[in-house]
Amino acid sequence: MIPRYLINPAFSTKIYPYSDCIMIGSGIAGLSTAIRLSKHDIKVITKSSPSTSTTWYAQGGIAAAVKKPDWWKKHFEDTIVAGQGLSDKKAVEILVKNAPSMIEKLIEIGTKFDIVEGEISLTTEGGHSHARILHAGGDATGEEIEKKLVSFTKGLKHVDFNPNYFVLDILTSNNKCLGVIGLDLKKGNIEIHPSSNILIATGGIGQLYELSTNPSISTGDGIAMAHRAGADIMDIEFVQFHPTVFRTNDDKLFLISEALRGEGAYLRDCRGNRFMVGKHPQEELAPRDIVVKEMVKTMDKSKCNFVYLDATHIAKSHLKIRFPNIISKLKENGFDLKKDLIKVSPAEHYLSGGIRTDYDGRTNIEGLYSCGETSATGAHGANRLASNSLMEGLVYGWKIYQDIEKKLRSPLKDTPGETLSGINKIIEEGKNTIKDNSIPASARIDIRTLISSLR
Repeated sequence: MIPRYLINPAFSTKIYPYSDCIMIGSGIAGLSTAIRLSKHDIKVITKSSPSTSTTWYAQGGIAAAVKKPDWWKKHFEDTIVAGQGLSDKKAVEILVKNAPSMIEKLIEIGTKFDIVEGEISLTTEGGHSHARILHAGGDATGEEIEKKLVSFTKGLKHVDFNPNYFVLDILTSNNKCLGVIGLDLKKGNIEIHPSSNILIATGGIGQLYELSTNPSISTGDGIAMAHRAGADIMDIEFVQFHPTVFRTNDDKLFLISEALRGEGAYLRDCRGNRFMVGKHPQEELAPRDIVVKEMVKTMDKSKCNFVYLDATHIAKSHLKIRFPNIISKLKENGFDLKKDLIKVSPAEHYLSGGIRTDYDGRTNIEGLYSCGETSATGAHGANRLASNSLMEGLVYGWKIYQDIEKKLRSPLKDTPGETLSGINKIIEEGKNTIKDNSIPASARIDIRTLISSLR
């Protein structure tokens, strides 16, 4: 039986003052929402440094229909097709209709997207019918956005950053949020942070897999704590694999952006043949799930554990402008993107499901919200359209902001006293049930090996 709390709340050594809202996670979903709510007392809790998030690693870009003849209905159609018909149409419409205005907000806080001949540069990625991917620093879009979000947020006096802090559980009573219990990773203290509004924006589950593009912090703990609290989990089986991942000389994984194929790169089997031709009208730019399936078939047939990514026919000057980080990483490992075929293979990349939310980011627990990869808005269906992830964090973070702002302005809002009273009751109950609920350290390794063996 799964314990309600990983650590008995009775073991807490401190209860902090009440916050109007707590953000768990410091990626695009958590920080953009914190910025919008920054007139109130906001707490951002992250288990590493503020910049360490999956947002930082998003190379390719962010999708929005910002230039004619493209428009939101085309973006909508592409998202529905990529999602294998399982996307929630209203959730998709909310996402794509609001995307252009979200780009404006990013520019307002200083985000510098790449410019060509006086206009924002747009590229194409898998599954997109138009060039609608905005990018920054060539192939460092996520890094640029995360830097600007962190810098802007740190300048807000009502936003309190708590780095190197691991949230363990959501405290609830009668299906209502009361706060979080967490571990100060530097001091080793178990502490409680009261709030009746909590946003889980902790990213994905990549570390459940042996091969993943996700950073080490992507352990799925946000989804797990929501599940223990009684939140509904949806579409957890829809896990996306990125087609082009490069293994470095020190046996680490480095994602090579889909934007490279958007600029014309080919996929070839180990004999040098393009295998996506004739398999899909968009060839190498088919949706990710289709490309990965064909890659696996090709690798199995040829008995190779890789395929080649070929950008040798693309102008060197263009590659240098668009993909400086990829070029640098390959050079470190003895490869030249202009001259060499690059060995790549698929790896776990993104969870399309997660904590089920409504169109305002609310879960079935009062006061508990979820946003970004941790959430399941229904917008992605069975397979996320490339570069929709960053935009989803922005759009649904905005929806969550609107809902929380309305609550905080209401005369019927929860009072700190009521919340603290509920927490004290949980602590007293915990004193009567103290026992060891620990999970063996070996379990994580065993689960990771099991999941990676399934194909």
